Amino acid sequence: MGPSDLDLCRAAADGDHAAFDLLVGRHTPRLFRVALSLCGSRPDAEDLCQETFLAAYEGIRQFAGRSSFRTWLTAILIRRSSRAWRKRKRDSRNVTLGDGQADRGELSAGDRRLDLIDAIRSLPDEFREVVVLREMEGFSYEEIAEVMEVPCGTVQSRLHRARMILRGKLAAYRPDDGVRQ
Repeated sequence: MGPSDLDLCRAAADGDHAAFDLLVGRHTPRLFRVALSLCGSRPDAEDLCQETFLAAYEGIRQFAGRSSFRTWLTAILIRRSSRAWRKRKRDSRNVTLGDGQADRGELSAGDRRLDLIDAIRSLPDEFREVVVLREMEGFSYEEIAEVMEVPCGTVQSRLHRARMILRGKLAAYRPDDGVRQ
């Protein structure tokens, strides 16, 4: 099994670089999935993970062990992602592909998945983050609350609101059976 994350964090805080390397190895796959879900491109996700691990390395002495290392690391990633997202949002211009008139029934499963990903990415930060952490990474409400530094009820309400927004954005995919939801 090997040493626990907490043991490795303590060793890393005392200057053991190999202990921090083990932590990086353990947490890179999951952290990368979260980063990729939040920023979309592989290079951006790699940069975000690298920045997160660098910040964790520099702040490892402040890790008190009140939460899991995974939760602490994810909180760092979320804060860095939010900053990068806001900067990109200010700097970017929207580009539309096609005329937007395609019949949704003609789209492939891959196209529908891309539309879902685009819809998630278009959510405001606090909604996007909660959807990614809950629906894509399986974090509990309590873990999300800890990562985002908000009460559990706030997580639940943000998730509900995010789902409502996504339902509206993706309404064209619902079959039109004459029944209103």
